[in-house]
Amino acid sequence: MAEVPVLAPAGAPSGDKKGSALKDVLSGTGGGIAQVAAGHPLDTIKVRLQTQVPGPDGKMPFAGMMDCAKKTFSHEGLGGLYKGAASPLLGAMAHNAGIFFSYGQARKFTGADVPGCELYRFFLAGALAGGTLITIVETPVDLLKIKLQAQVGKGEFEGVFDAAKKITRTHGFGGVYQGVAATWLRNIPCFGLYFFGAEFGYRLVCPPLEEHTPTQAFLGGLVGGACAGFGFWGILYPLETVKTRMQGDNIDPSKRLYKSTMDCFQKTYAENGIATFFKGYTPSLARAVPVNSAIFCAVYSIKNMLD
Repeated sequence: MAEVPVLAPAGAPSGDKKGSALKDVLSGTGGGIAQVAAGHPLDTIKVRLQTQVPGPDGKMPFAGMMDCAKKTFSHEGLGGLYKGAASPLLGAMAHNAGIFFSYGQARKFTGADVPGCELYRFFLAGALAGGTLITIVETPVDLLKIKLQAQVGKGEFEGVFDAAKKITRTHGFGGVYQGVAATWLRNIPCFGLYFFGAEFGYRLVCPPLEEHTPTQAFLGGLVGGACAGFGFWGILYPLETVKTRMQGDNIDPSKRLYKSTMDCFQKTYAENGIATFFKGYTPSLARAVPVNSAIFCAVYSIKNMLD
């Protein structure tokens, strides 16, 4: 049976005006589930590579991406690769709901909801969303995830709820916002590039103001998601490294290696120059492309079902 063409007036599916905010929340929630299912193992490897320190013999625990995956699976099984998944699963559902809701509202402010509008407006919408609600929701979610992922074997925290309980009990609610400045510094430009890339990739397959089939829309999600992933992770990765190190540092302020975001930049560079900022770059990109393709396919599919 031939597919029935549908019209995409403003590029990627964004929902109609009526109930569009609810559709953003529901589709973002579905995108969060797709994100964790597809990408958590590679995210664990990325965090372990970024936060590893030399052992007593002066050697790093992991030689690279494959070595980290092999040793993690050998010593901890499949569960080791999904360590800390409870936080990002619940968090990614809330996080992506917040991302796509915030982005949907930001599109109205930047004119990115106008049919056939310029691509730069999507960058502005993403940057605006990244610097507001997204950072508020994302910081504690990522903190708990990173604390658990950085533990090799048995560590201080037994799970996401145990980590949240211990951190807030000892350091108050502000404890889960460790690294918020570095998160904000990363999110503004990177979410701008993220949504710019998503729309750019989608338009390569489904030009705005033209009819396209559901298959084309699905392919648009794949390509747009891949471009979004590269835009976020592939261009300004040093900001991600600093953010991860700030959140992976000791929870006790008096014992932290890094006194500020700028201090983290300086000490990271002092280790091995610019190359230090790109630790974990390969697994991050290997994760970013398929995971964000899954996210945007899920988001667009749900929005199309709800329209």
